[in-house]
This record gives sequence, structure tokens and C-alpha cells, in this order.
Amino acid sequence: MSRSLWLRFFAISVFFALLLSLFYLWMIREVTTRPGDEVQRSMYLFIARIVEGHDYAEGLRLVQTYRSESPAIPLEMWIVNADNQILASSPADAVPPAALLQRTKPGVIHEVAARGRFFSGTAASAIVRLQSDQPSYLLIHNPGTPARGAFFTMATLFVVTLVTAILLGLLLLTLYLRMRSAEARRVIQDMEAGNLSARFTSGRLDAIGGLMQHFNAMANEIQRLVLRLQAIEKTRRELLQELGHDLRTPLTSLRTAIDTLSVHGDAMEQQEREEFFTVVSNELDYFTKLIDDLFFIANIDEPRYRNQASSVDLRDLLKTETGHAVHMQQQADEAIEFVLQIDADCEQGSQHGGFITGDTYLISRLLRNVFENAGRYAQSKVRVRLSAIDTVLVLTIEDDGPGLSADAMFRFGQRRDTRLLFQGLPSRQAGISLGLGSVIIKSIVELHGGHYEIANGEARSEYPGARLGLTFPRRYS
Repeated sequence: MSRSLWLRFFAISVFFALLLSLFYLWMIREVTTRPGDEVQRSMYLFIARIVEGHDYAEGLRLVQTYRSESPAIPLEMWIVNADNQILASSPADAVPPAALLQRTKPGVIHEVAARGRFFSGTAASAIVRLQSDQPSYLLIHNPGTPARGAFFTMATLFVVTLVTAILLGLLLLTLYLRMRSAEARRVIQDMEAGNLSARFTSGRLDAIGGLMQHFNAMANEIQRLVLRLQAIEKTRRELLQELGHDLRTPLTSLRTAIDTLSVHGDAMEQQEREEFFTVVSNELDYFTKLIDDLFFIANIDEPRYRNQASSVDLRDLLKTETGHAVHMQQQADEAIEFVLQIDADCEQGSQHGGFITGDTYLISRLLRNVFENAGRYAQSKVRVRLSAIDTVLVLTIEDDGPGLSADAMFRFGQRRDTRLLFQGLPSRQAGISLGLGSVIIKSIVELHGGHYEIANGEARSEYPGARLGLTFPRRYS
């Protein structure tokens, strides 16, 4: 805490201490200086009753006997008649003050005319009309005691105690803030040094502890964002390195094929030239698909996709995309049959139908990739089944192909480090792949809050090949 701030706290504390002390003194003054309250009147009447019950001299002596138990309250008392003649006094040689004798005397029995406060420690006096045949009056005079000085001593001690307590509180506050500021300085220095896991130990539920909890929450978010950026940057570097290798390999193959055709093309047989042209065509197809997939993967996290929350009818999309897959198979002169099965609880007349929340374009792209892969490996047919289990829709794609190896299932959804050449397979299975299709499938499914499972079917079943299960949260209308 800076010196100026500490001085401000000190000045404010002293101001409030003085203000409270003045208020306390005013309250004491109001209590001890206002005359005529019932307690004071009762005290004077009590003395008058004692005097009336005895001979006047004996009554005054008896009152002094009682008063001797409270020596801090000195009393001088006289009994006078209407002409101010002294009938009795205590002490015996005491003379009543002239001002007290000149005051107007009460006209009603037991009426009290008082001035000052009996218990204030200052001078106080009273005249009480006694019950007697001839008018007689009890004069009481309290000359005051040194209690007033004691009162001011107590008031001073109160002020000093109050100020000391406030200063002690300021000292503790200063020590606490210094400790917290040292901790804050340490945490900030650690974060500046690169330790993003540095946090406050906020165990107290005070105002500063609450601020530190908010700071920890902000630091957690910053750490999450920084780690995400670092992961993205690492992925970007790895992707650039891999793409450099992936692009260099087909470019080298293209250059070799073109150079061979340009130099030895005339001397080659027709079949040899066709093989080289096939290599060139495959490499160009690879380039086209690679660029298309990379652009799609790079853009899939854009807000224009994440903000799409429309209702998607999986039944209509499945019918459209299976029809498209059959059409593509027919164009390639392949006889792969696509069997579409939609369970009754997903049909139009069911309670909730086959709706999910998502982006129609992304789901269409997902289905197209899935059907393309299934059609590539199937021997003769692919089964597509849509079912509902509780709050999710399950899409299962099965084929009757040879299935996937354990390594292929493990790497599903991951980009391969090297290109995979499909050689010695039917024409629809031939080609070059980096596994980006499964990456696209995984990304779209997770973007829609779903998950996937990849396995092989039963060996003796109708569909012993790959079995891909996609699960999506169901949309309720």
C-alpha cells in the first residue's frame, strides 16, 4: 500500500473516530444534564419520605447514614419553614446557599423543584414541600464531586481506545494488502515468465478473495486459449511439413512420368503409354481431392458452420445421398447396391421423427464421404440403417467387403503420415489416399455433438465388412 493511500485511510479513520467520540459525549451530556426526569424526582421524594417519618434532625441523620455507603455523592440538607428559618440541618453547622433560599418554593405537598442532575457529578439542588401542619421544606444541595474529571478521563480513554483500535485495524489491513500484493506480484511475474498455471491461493471469501477467484477464472481461460493456439500452431507446422512431403512425392512422380513420355513416348508401346497416362491421371485426381479436402477441413470450424442450428431431416438426406451414391456407381459401371432401412420410430408418423440440429451442407458432405468409402470397399452391397435409441439417432453403415485392419480402425479419423496406394484392387478401390475422408467424417460428427464407432461385422454375417456407427443428439419439436 502506498504512503498516500495509507494516509488517506488514516485520516478517514481519525475523522470517524472523532465523530463517534463527539456523538458519545453528546449522548452522555444529554443523559447527565437534563433535569426533571422521573429517576431524579423519585430520589428526592425518597429522601423526603425518610425525613417525614422521623424527627427532622433524626431523619436527616438517617439519610446521611444511608448516604455514607455512597461517599461519592456528598449531600447538604436543611429543613426550613416558610420564612426560611432553619429547623434542622445536616451537617449541623452548614448554611444553605442564598440562591437556594431565594428560589420559589413549591406550593403543593411533595412537589419537587429541581435544578441540575443528581447523578451527574456536577452541582445540583432541589426543594421539596414536606407533608406537615405548617409549611416546611426540604432543601437538598449536592455541591458536586470530582466525578466530572473522572468522566472526562473516561471519555478521553474512550477516544484513545477507539483511535487505537482503528489504527490497529489499519495496520492489519496494511499487512494483509501487502501480503496479497506480494502474492499478486509473484503470480503476474510467473505468468510473464511463461508459467501459465500460476494461480492465486484464494481460500478466503472476502472481497479480495473474490477478485482473485475471478482472476483465476480469467487465467484459466487465457491458459486454455494459449494452449489451443499453441496446439493449432503445432498442427499447422506439422501440416505444412507433411504437405511439403505429400506434394513433393506426386510432383516427382508427375515429372518422372511426363519426362519419360516426352523422351521415350514414341518408342513406347501403347499399353506402356496408357500406364504412364494412368499414373498422371491418378496424381492429378489426388491433387484435386487433396486441395478440396484441405480447404474443407480448414473451414469447418468457421462460425458460419457453427452458427447453423437448423432442423435437419436425416431421412430426406439419406434418401437423397443414397440415390446419389447409386447414380455414381452406375456411372462407374459398378453394381454396388445401397439398401436403406429406416426404423418405424424414425418415420414421419412417429412422435419425434428423424430430426437433428445441425447444418444441412455438412451432413450431406458427411454422408457423401461415408457412402463413397463404403462403396469403394464393398463387394456387392451396402446397408444404411437409421434407428432411434432414447434421445439419440444412430446411423449404421455396413458393407460386405473384406473389412478394415486393426491399424486402419485405430487410425480412423486421423490423417496418415504417408500416402496409401491402393494397388492390385478393383478399379473403384484403386487410387491414392491420405485418410482425409475419415478426418472429415470425425470433424463433422463431433461438430454436431455426436460420436462415431468403427468396427468390422461378424465374419459369417451378411455384412462382414466395415461397420461405421454415427450417433447424433435427437431434435425434439
